[in-house]
Amino acid sequence: MIRTGLFLIALFSVPLKAGTPVLFQAFGWDAESQKGPGHWYEHLKELVPGLRQSGVTHIWIPPVSRSVSPQGYMPGDYYDLGTPENPTFYGHIDSLRELIDTIHKHGMHAVADIVINHRTASHQEDGIWNVFHHASNQMMWEKWALARGDYGGTGAKDSGGDFAPAPDIDHSNRRVRADIINWLNWLRDYVGFDGFRFDYTKGFAGKYVQEYVEKTGAGFCVGEYWTSMNYNGSTLLPNQDSHRQEITDWVDQTEGTCSTFDFTSKGLLQEAVGNQEFWRLKDRKGKAAGMLGWWPDRSVTFVDNHDTGSTQAHWPFPSHRLASGYAYILTHPGIPTVFYEHYMDSDLRSVTDKLIALRNRLGIEPGTAMEILQASDGIYVAKIGDHLIVKLGSAFYHPGDPWSLEIVGEEFAVWSFPF
Repeated sequence: MIRTGLFLIALFSVPLKAGTPVLFQAFGWDAESQKGPGHWYEHLKELVPGLRQSGVTHIWIPPVSRSVSPQGYMPGDYYDLGTPENPTFYGHIDSLRELIDTIHKHGMHAVADIVINHRTASHQEDGIWNVFHHASNQMMWEKWALARGDYGGTGAKDSGGDFAPAPDIDHSNRRVRADIINWLNWLRDYVGFDGFRFDYTKGFAGKYVQEYVEKTGAGFCVGEYWTSMNYNGSTLLPNQDSHRQEITDWVDQTEGTCSTFDFTSKGLLQEAVGNQEFWRLKDRKGKAAGMLGWWPDRSVTFVDNHDTGSTQAHWPFPSHRLASGYAYILTHPGIPTVFYEHYMDSDLRSVTDKLIALRNRLGIEPGTAMEILQASDGIYVAKIGDHLIVKLGSAFYHPGDPWSLEIVGEEFAVWSFPF
């Protein structure tokens, strides 16, 4: 079974116009190095008016807690968001609150990057780093808060995969969950966040994300459930149903309260545009071959992020086909994401701005119906709703009158049908 017929909660706490939402990832891996230590929030604040004008509705801010790794993905004291005298990699709590206040004044939402699969300790017991007595005197944990056997942890068996570089948190522990919920509510009520992006969600069960969303009233939620796709050597196999089933199952575990990044669509899309193998984008039933074809309302599509692209480049999208990638995700259903490093490229920004504007004008929403008209070597054509057609690839295509060409680029074109 592809998915259970779950009742879905409202995705946003504040009603938005048709055609939205659009998520903006407001950082790359080495973001801080581009602006100097501790000034990233100030830099983002300057970008907010332009992002609103571009049609962005949600801004994903990097992990805010002080971390062993400066980028924020090895947090220690969750309540230490930096001070003007001792900022974190990105800034301090005052500049962060000013940034979020500016985001709200421009009618957008701030999304916090939440790293709660693992946590770095402050002290050792018996030579093992598993004591969490940080300066804030909040979330004071010891080895009882860790998954059984992980860094000496005495809690329950880990509910997900192991993250070797740091101790894995035992989410089955009621005190641990209460502490996490209190912290998330503090991020909402005091710092000002409207929603959450959960890091490394393959490390703990989705039912805990459901609880965190429901007990904080998060207006937006997306999880990072990143697993390997199906390959034969270095060749991506045509059928990726098991991969998209895996991430769909995780959303089911959350009872539909949280979306997920559509890694299946990302992998298929970059193979398709890089090799002109557009048949990859259509499954055996004629639907989009990623999670997008099964559960578009919960599919957060993207071209690259701080892990897949940026300076880490673990799984990058073909750099010469980025515009085609955005032509796909910004015209299709799902919840599209624009990456900071792409946005800062003026040519790519021009393309994404036009695509978002058209998306809004034509009312393309996460659940808008679509039909794939062609998907073969050299060409992909899809009709989205009743008023948009997009073509990818080198082969010629024209939908005929009265369709009007709206946007054209190298190996992509988009047409609209008059209302």
